[in-house]
Amino acid sequence: MGRPFIDFTAVKSAVSFEQVLEHYGFTAKMHRTRNGDGLDGPCPIHPEATGKDAFKVTLSKNCWYCHNSVCKCGGNHLDFVAKMENCDAHEAALKMDQWFNLGLAGKSDASTGTSRYSSPTAQPAVASARFTPRQQPQVEEEPPEEDGENKPLNFKLENLKADHSYLAERGLTPTTVAEFGLGFCAKGTMSGRIVIPIHNAGGELVGYAGRWPGQPPEDRPKYKLPAGFKKSAEVFNLDRASLEEKGLPLIVVEGFFDVIKLWQLGFRRVVSIMGSSLSALQEAALVTATEGRSGIILMFDEDEAGRMGRERALVRLAQKLFVRVAVLPQEGAQPDHLTESELHELLD
Repeated sequence: MGRPFIDFTAVKSAVSFEQVLEHYGFTAKMHRTRNGDGLDGPCPIHPEATGKDAFKVTLSKNCWYCHNSVCKCGGNHLDFVAKMENCDAHEAALKMDQWFNLGLAGKSDASTGTSRYSSPTAQPAVASARFTPRQQPQVEEEPPEEDGENKPLNFKLENLKADHSYLAERGLTPTTVAEFGLGFCAKGTMSGRIVIPIHNAGGELVGYAGRWPGQPPEDRPKYKLPAGFKKSAEVFNLDRASLEEKGLPLIVVEGFFDVIKLWQLGFRRVVSIMGSSLSALQEAALVTATEGRSGIILMFDEDEAGRMGRERALVRLAQKLFVRVAVLPQEGAQPDHLTESELHELLD
């Protein structure tokens, strides 16, 4: 007989992270941040680890991240319970349902209703006026995005030079170059650049990115995208990554060549958001591509922009699925600079 149905979203909405910490008796071991919206303390998951303030919770978003070298992961409060109890998310939700007397186990969306969450008997007494059973995490607003989607192209760039020296300098094999359709373009708007075909999640060609081979002149950008192309609407390589083994996490990086190099080294379930800023459209695509799988690994560049983008992406994605952060070994490092053994050490 299968396990009873439990609505993860309903459980997460009915219980705050502070209530979960109180259940474990951890609240007294942590201190509140100055803005009142965070709790810092030692890692509850690995009590043997050092670092008294490595474990950080954002209360209004019901998410956590541990900076301790033993942990280096995060998620929402359901993920936290799963880690603490060494179980999957379904069992963690059932435990929370029992601990907090929610009565949600075995009930479908239609039978739960909303009164269950607002009932005083569904919540244990916790001294925190800032949380209510139905309070939803507040997500930081994103800048406006371009409307619409990228239409499939009705043409394909031809006569690209696939054996250009720059591609060899980046350590790419002819097989990889052919798989991604890379090549030097001698004519048109991408003239003088290495072109990278961009496909949508369905595999349709929607644009080309042009990379200047080497350090560009001062008046030329390193990368060029077609006029009107909506970068925020696409996740590079999502079409290939979605075909890979379901049990593997989705690795999210910043750049095109990060994806291409990791793919060549055997890490095939990898995608790029084409920068360090995650759009709402990209977020939705990542969540959809990760449903029923093993979560996401964020592997951004180890620089100021990468760290800032990584933290923002973590806070948003961790409200919906399990997220782990792979911190690169040194300042300025990029995923495509790492060796295969270094990647295995970070990702396995």
